[in-house]
Amino acid sequence: MGLFDTFRNKKQRQSEEVQQTFDGPTIFYHEDDFRQVEIVLSDNLSPLNTESEKVDTFAKEHFDGSGFTDIYVRNDENKTKLNQRRIDPNDLEKILSSLGFDRIPNVLTGYGQSYREQHKNCVAFGKDYCAVYYDFQDNFVEHIWFTNHWSMDRERLAKSLHELGQQWNLLLQDWNLTLTVDLKDKSLIDQYLNTYDKE
Repeated sequence: MGLFDTFRNKKQRQSEEVQQTFDGPTIFYHEDDFRQVEIVLSDNLSPLNTESEKVDTFAKEHFDGSGFTDIYVRNDENKTKLNQRRIDPNDLEKILSSLGFDRIPNVLTGYGQSYREQHKNCVAFGKDYCAVYYDFQDNFVEHIWFTNHWSMDRERLAKSLHELGQQWNLLLQDWNLTLTVDLKDKSLIDQYLNTYDKE
């Protein structure tokens, strides 16, 4: 058995151990989707626009017709962190629960067909791969993000996003489309959600 096999077997055992530690429901998201569609502070509008332009430029320069020839790593250094808004998880859950999904207290992340690890202090509302997640530290929300949100009930999602914007002056940043949405503006939310009908 080579070094790679030993490493792979160790990772697989760790993954199996993680999956065996939960009694309640679990949900999984691929590590590549962490904050790919995220909720951020409105203070970040300018740096988000700048970073989106860089992402678009990079994508055009490195697309060879069938895929990308390099990977872009986003710069978060200039962003004001969500935890500075001091959002209480209980207040956030009152809004997220209106999406109509069960609360899932056990969140796993990883990659491939088998490797999984626990995302600690993380909660999701969703089913299968359609979910919204948040993590927290010291009882304040750190990040909020979505996977497959275009499969959610459109009306409920728009209402929840608008409530987030009104309550905490937040933006939605979709890095897949390099779009920034002011969640205080219901018409912009509807316009954004309609873009997925055209994709």
